[in-house]
Formats: sequence, structure tokens, C-alpha cells
Amino acid sequence: MSDFIKIATKSDLPDGGVHAVEYNGRRIALFRAGETIYATDDICSHSYAELSAGTFDADDCTIECPLHGSRFDIRTGRALTLPAFAPIDVFEVRVEGEDVWLKV
Repeated sequence: MSDFIKIATKSDLPDGGVHAVEYNGRRIALFRAGETIYATDDICSHSYAELSAGTFDADDCTIECPLHGSRFDIRTGRALTLPAFAPIDVFEVRVEGEDVWLKV
């Protein structure tokens, strides 16, 4: 059964911001677009690079990998541009007050 864990607070994520966390040995990137917070793998599916160090576009909900420029939709994990073709994992997020919860 999957549970939610408290992973961050809203103050960790200013609007348009990115915040990387580690849970159980896995790097997770959190993205804030307005009042919505998204969570994905922090590692690019093409080559090892931390997506949280890339360019986040809150308007179209995409992250660009800092290594080779692949773009991903943070809502679905879908790879939008080459060289990446495999998606990244996305996680369900719940916000309660100031707390950000992640389904694991």
C-alpha cells in the first residue's frame, strides 16, 4: 500500500521554483507553478543529470535537462525533445496547509 510522506513545505518552493530532495536513496525534484506543486524523478532518463539544475518553465510545466537540453512535461513525465525519449517518473503530490506530501 502506498503512503504519503511529508517531503517539504511550500516555503521551500517559491512560485516558479525547483527544490530537490532525496527519499530512500532516490532524488526527487519538486516544481511549483502557481499554487500547484509537481514531483518527478530528479535524474534525466537520457543521461545522468539532475533536472533540478535545469531550466524550469512554470508557464508550460516543463523542465529542460542541463546536460543535453531534453525537455520533459512535469505533469506526465513525457519526454518532449531528443535526445531523451524515455519518460521520467512522476509522483502524486498533496498539499495540506504549508506541508507538501508525496505519495511513495
